[in-house]
Amino acid sequence: MRRLLNPAFESTANPLRHLGSLTCFFLWIVLVSGIWVFIFFRTSLTGAYESVEYLTHEQWYLGGVMRSLHRYASDGAIITLALHIIKEFFYDRYRSKRWFTWITGVPLVWLLIPLGVTGYWLVWDGLAQYVALSSAELIDGIPIFTDSMARNFLSVESLSDRFFTLMAFLHLIGLPLFLVLGIWLHVIRINRPVINPPRTLIVGTLLAMLVLSLVYPALSQGPADLTRVPQSVGLDWYYLTVYPLIQMWSPGWVWVLLVGISLLLCAAPWLPPSKARAIAVVDLNNCNGCQRCVDDCPFSAVIMTPRTDGKAYAAEAVVDPDLCVSCGICVGSCPTAMPFRTRSALIPGIDLPDLSAERLRDALHVAAEGLTGARRVLTVCCETGVTARQLETDPGGVVQVNCMAHLPPAYVDYILSRDLADGVFMAGCAGGDCQYRLGALWTEQRMNRERDPQLRKRVDTQRIALGWQRPWSDYDSPAAALAAFTQTLPWGDEKGETVIARPSSPLIRVATLALSFGLFSLMVGWLASSPEYRLLDADKAVVSLSFTHAGQRLEPCHTLTPEELAELPPNMRSATDCPRGRRPILVEFQIDGDLLYSETLQPSGIWADGESNVYQRFQVLAGPHRLFIGMRDSDRQAGFDYQQETRVAFEPSQHLLIEFDQEQKMFLFR
Repeated sequence: MRRLLNPAFESTANPLRHLGSLTCFFLWIVLVSGIWVFIFFRTSLTGAYESVEYLTHEQWYLGGVMRSLHRYASDGAIITLALHIIKEFFYDRYRSKRWFTWITGVPLVWLLIPLGVTGYWLVWDGLAQYVALSSAELIDGIPIFTDSMARNFLSVESLSDRFFTLMAFLHLIGLPLFLVLGIWLHVIRINRPVINPPRTLIVGTLLAMLVLSLVYPALSQGPADLTRVPQSVGLDWYYLTVYPLIQMWSPGWVWVLLVGISLLLCAAPWLPPSKARAIAVVDLNNCNGCQRCVDDCPFSAVIMTPRTDGKAYAAEAVVDPDLCVSCGICVGSCPTAMPFRTRSALIPGIDLPDLSAERLRDALHVAAEGLTGARRVLTVCCETGVTARQLETDPGGVVQVNCMAHLPPAYVDYILSRDLADGVFMAGCAGGDCQYRLGALWTEQRMNRERDPQLRKRVDTQRIALGWQRPWSDYDSPAAALAAFTQTLPWGDEKGETVIARPSSPLIRVATLALSFGLFSLMVGWLASSPEYRLLDADKAVVSLSFTHAGQRLEPCHTLTPEELAELPPNMRSATDCPRGRRPILVEFQIDGDLLYSETLQPSGIWADGESNVYQRFQVLAGPHRLFIGMRDSDRQAGFDYQQETRVAFEPSQHLLIEFDQEQKMFLFR
């Protein structure tokens, strides 16, 4: 996939290398566009929809674009976040010492999805009506709630302007604050976290979202009407994927699915556990406290502390075993890792026990002895990057390091100055997407003499190739890049050939860039509101049973005598003593004599002394029907204490709500 994007993007600007920062950039777009939308938004039952419609149609040139940007950038954030999770999983960047970053990423998903869902509520159109009711049904599936939240979205009388004020607070302040805190926790163990993507991606992504907003603007789906049920809605499948399951299964099973996936993600770093590796070790006899290892460590595993051995240096390096991933980048940054040292043991200030600097030098000599041919190329691979098999070369001429930045620049100088090889091909991770985040970048800067420790000026950089950089990254395979590099090396008195990969013309690059961003825009817009999700057949209507009622007490109340009252503390004296327990209630619902619902509902509360809760929805054919509902809350064995019968001529998509009036003790049909 990276190679397909290479003609359009430099390796440092490949979108697949910046999925996390692209997600953050989309959130910036969401923030800026959301502020503009909120300036004109009215937090009221009628004003919410009207204000959004004003922005969409009357102020389409700015407000409408801002609304669409807000919508599509939110969807784009979900896409890049999903790709980021998949990429980190398949590249095995979630286990071992990196478990904390992975675990703290799970709550970010739980924050981002509700953040988007509450945004749909605020529009208060047909989709918002469906989302609000389904979300409430999902929350009702949590057994800790006794009253039904979904009841609030069945009639206009149960809603108020304060609901939209609450949703606006959650969407604009509450959830975003927790999201910012979550992102901070997510990167707290990472040194030099990249929050903003390269400029090419910023400009291209913003332009792509703007074009999409102008060509395919986000539109409302008609005003919400609680007396009607939308037959179909244009579902945003990025945020509302599980919502159809609420009707197909049940809220309880949807929670099982969501919690199960979350627990599986949290357990992933230990399924199975990764093999423990020896961490970097500091040798104070050779550590001068230069702090380069601290600056270069990708995971803040090395810190500087006051000197403990009495030497004149102010500080010493200390490795945190809980953070060190044994990448060896700190060894590559240490100025004392000098392979030219022969009069004393090669022990740098910081080293890896499993692949020490001395063992690495010995491995270079062994590999050099196996090189043959007029142009000898010694290849250096990292453990998770390009392998000898991919290079189609003799494994004997390949040296493996933990990370490409594990190899100090002095070792490249050593290889060439001691004539161990005619050239050095540093394969690295494909596309420069380093397994340890900064390895490819630090290697590039060290070889370009931009970062300490630098490659010495005496080294001919034409004899060094970084396989993830152009022109070598443009070849069809690592083997082809290695073969091309080999041809560039001198042979005897001859000069090497100048072999350059097939360069793409500026026109082709611009076209590929436009195609890449265009396809991403299509991906965002494709599932943003289509395909439509059908809620109700054209010839159906909906009946909702929704009320609470407390059954009669298990025992009648007892009137206390004056003597009994005198025995009680003053603050507990009451004329009557009523037992806490209540009876369950029986509710039956019939249509045209057919029994659709019959349930005995237990009282709520720990002491079974609360109200019983009724919430059921039924689809019925449009046309005239005879409805009957009865309820029994006493100890009688047959019949009902309350009952009501009526005839209703249902229209298609009509919504009828059946409630129980506690004051009048009768059922109401609305």
